[in-house]
Amino acid sequence: MKIPSQLREVLGTHQSGFALSSIGLMTLFGCYVVYVLFVRQQTLPDVAWWQWIIGDLLIVDVIAGCVANFTKGTNDYYKQRSQSRWVFIAIHFHIIVIAWSYNIALNESVIIWGYTIITAAILNALYGRKAQAVIAIAFVVLGFMVIASLSSPLWFQCIAGLFLVKVCYAFSVDHYANDTP
Repeated sequence: MKIPSQLREVLGTHQSGFALSSIGLMTLFGCYVVYVLFVRQQTLPDVAWWQWIIGDLLIVDVIAGCVANFTKGTNDYYKQRSQSRWVFIAIHFHIIVIAWSYNIALNESVIIWGYTIITAAILNALYGRKAQAVIAIAFVVLGFMVIASLSSPLWFQCIAGLFLVKVCYAFSVDHYANDTP
């Protein structure tokens, strides 16, 4: 399917119906899991309605982007636009805003954000090299350990893990290196 120009930064120029369905279903499932974790931990924060909206929209973006960035359409779009890959990495401060929205310790979100952005930048500099995927998964595993060592609620750690995967692995790695766009 051809993607409308307004959505190309997110989905690329073309996506399969299967990819679009997968993004939608995984986003719904991921949001459901986060909500269940919220309720189970009884950590529903006492914040203003507009903070909920900002936080919820960014959580949806992280979950959807985690899946979308693995698709061939998004991969091919950014494979052809190296400058746009740098911009994409630079604008991803979602985890800090999510923490702020739900009154989570900002210092922990800054640690997660800093680690993610630094490793994504390293991986982007390695774009097209054979070792990139192996280095990326090592960064992700180490990042999961960093996230698990923090005292933030489990639901936030899950979102932080998805944020790490979205930016550091799903986006910064060329998953279709042997395919032509």
